[in-house]
Amino acid sequence: METDCIKYVQKCHQCQLHADMIRVPPNKLNATSSPWPFSTWGMVVIGPIEPAVSNGHKFILVAIDYFTKWVEVVSFKDVTKKVTTDFVRDPIVCRFGVPESIITDNATNLNRDLVKAMCETFKIKHRNSTTYRL
Repeated sequence: METDCIKYVQKCHQCQLHADMIRVPPNKLNATSSPWPFSTWGMVVIGPIEPAVSNGHKFILVAIDYFTKWVEVVSFKDVTKKVTTDFVRDPIVCRFGVPESIITDNATNLNRDLVKAMCETFKIKHRNSTTYRL
C-alpha cells in the first residue's frame, strides 16, 4: 500500500505543486573567497544550549578562516560586547593579525551592535552572509 501511495503522489500534479519546499524568497548568492590566509573570517554564535554544560556555559562562539579553514572555538555563559571583542582580539588578532573582514550570519543572537562596535575598534569590514532557512 505504501508503494501505491508513493506512485500516486509522484504522478499527481497538485501533490507535486504543493509539496514541501524551501519557502524563502530568493537572494543573490555571493561566492566567499579570501585573497590570503587569515584575511577573512566567518563568525557564528551557537546557542543557547540547554541544558548548560558543566561549567555553566550556554553559548559557543565559532570563527573560521575562509582561506585555510582554521577554526577557533570558545564557549561562554553570555554573549556580550566584551566577550565578542576579547574573542576577536585574543585568538584572532593577537595570533594572526587584524583581518580585513568578518562575515556573520543574520541571526539575532550575534547582535549587530556588538559586531559593529568590535569592527570599529579594530577597523575591520563587517559583512553579512546570505540568509538560509529551511
